[in-house]
Amino acid sequence: MIIILILLGLLSLYIIIFQKVDAKLYPQVVSIDQGESFDSISQKLYTQNVVRNEFIFKSVAKLFAQDSRIQRGEYTFKKPLNMIELIDKLANGRFEYTPVVVTIYEGEDSRFLATQLYTAFKNVAASTTPEALQSILQAKEGYLFPETYNYPPSATLEDIFKKINTEFVQRIAKYNIPANDLTRILTIASILEKEVPHPEDMKVVAGIINNRLAQGMPLQMDSTLGYFTGKASLELTTQDLQSTSPYNTYKVKGLPPAPIGNPGDIAIEAALNPDKNDYLYFLSDKEGVNHYTKTYAEHLKNRKLYLGK
Repeated sequence: MIIILILLGLLSLYIIIFQKVDAKLYPQVVSIDQGESFDSISQKLYTQNVVRNEFIFKSVAKLFAQDSRIQRGEYTFKKPLNMIELIDKLANGRFEYTPVVVTIYEGEDSRFLATQLYTAFKNVAASTTPEALQSILQAKEGYLFPETYNYPPSATLEDIFKKINTEFVQRIAKYNIPANDLTRILTIASILEKEVPHPEDMKVVAGIINNRLAQGMPLQMDSTLGYFTGKASLELTTQDLQSTSPYNTYKVKGLPPAPIGNPGDIAIEAALNPDKNDYLYFLSDKEGVNHYTKTYAEHLKNRKLYLGK
């Protein structure tokens, strides 16, 4: 009789360990937070129908010394797992999440990226405000390398920046830019991204920027003032043009104090290797074609010819 009871007990235990929960309850997403206790994790898995028996799960995990190895993060369970499969998944951090894709485009600035990150990541939204996030990103303007990044849904702002910073360091290393010149190069490159529709024109415009700086002329770039005001070129007003902001390159000579967006490889290369020319002015016509001149009188003629004003 005792043997029968022992066998029945072992059979029941086997069933509990290897039998899976109802597949109709899937998929399931379970977030295991940093610092969360094993007891809390076990209860969460039971409440969300990932394990059939909380006590047996805890006992088996402890028996195989896996309770302290559970990786924190957001897990996707696409189908039921038996208890051994589940413990293996948790101990090895097999999250199986659908990644959140973040793409930073060439020339894109902190305004758009702040909205993207705040909307896409719950941990980011929980830790800051949209305004504070934009300020944080603005402080990193120019150093957020344009690329497509994949993140787990549970990513924090620290996780997001870590991957972007790594990408920036790796991508910028090939240029061997002196540290004290990096901000200047990125600032010029960011202006090129905003001002020049076609990559093949970037080196010419980079030459114009250098010519103006060398002659002590204001850059007079709509893009820098637009960065400060949040307005497109056609929305800028006479009042905007009178602003004393260091980003108003109509009034303040020299480069703005920091990049106005995040430049990519082509713009950075153009900033590093500008064409040597005598041009001081340029405009893009309605077809996006650039026209260059050496004098203001010639520039005015081009404005009337190509823009009708």
